[in-house]
Amino acid sequence: MKRKDVRPPKFSDQFFKIDFETDPLPVLCLYPIPESISLESVRISVAGLDLRSRSVPWGELEGIPRVRLKQPMICQIFNWSEEVEWEGVRLVEVLDRLNLETGRNGYYAFYSRDGHYFETLSRDEARDPRVLLAFGLNGQPLPLEHGGPLRLVVPFLQGYKSVKWIKSIRALQADPVGIKRLRGQSRKARLNDEWRKHYGIQPPEGRAGDPEN
Repeated sequence: MKRKDVRPPKFSDQFFKIDFETDPLPVLCLYPIPESISLESVRISVAGLDLRSRSVPWGELEGIPRVRLKQPMICQIFNWSEEVEWEGVRLVEVLDRLNLETGRNGYYAFYSRDGHYFETLSRDEARDPRVLLAFGLNGQPLPLEHGGPLRLVVPFLQGYKSVKWIKSIRALQADPVGIKRLRGQSRKARLNDEWRKHYGIQPPEGRAGDPEN
């Protein structure tokens, strides 16, 4: 699949894999892709502000209503976007089910099974109903190369916030700063005015995770 107007950044050589020929989405992986596991075998390690960690099997979350939302994935860094249909559960319902709360000005950190990648959302961003833990893509199970069996989807921020291969979630009082900022690959996750206007995206009200907002 050919994609027009893609502009790789200067640091694209730091990626483990870049493939813009795949469908329905390109494959962009900063680190090696972890081994495949089934959704039924997923266990999410979670910890609240008390620092007590527990392992939650996917079966405990299956009662949460499933939703299908047509939402864009926008990679501002590569000047690329596509709208697809995601299937999953709303993150806010997962946080409530697990009683995983943080303070009014707190954050959540999401860690990948690749052992390296992690990103953060402010409390207001994480509780926005557009944010999903997704396990389906265009009516099919989410492929491994796109973050399967379970990934984060945050359509109102740059695509790198949508962490693939979710392994753990932590509630924190302060922003631990995601890996893209730590590596100097992005100053902020907010989409520019052009992308927001194109898709009619309004960022969530309340506190945003970017240091400039």
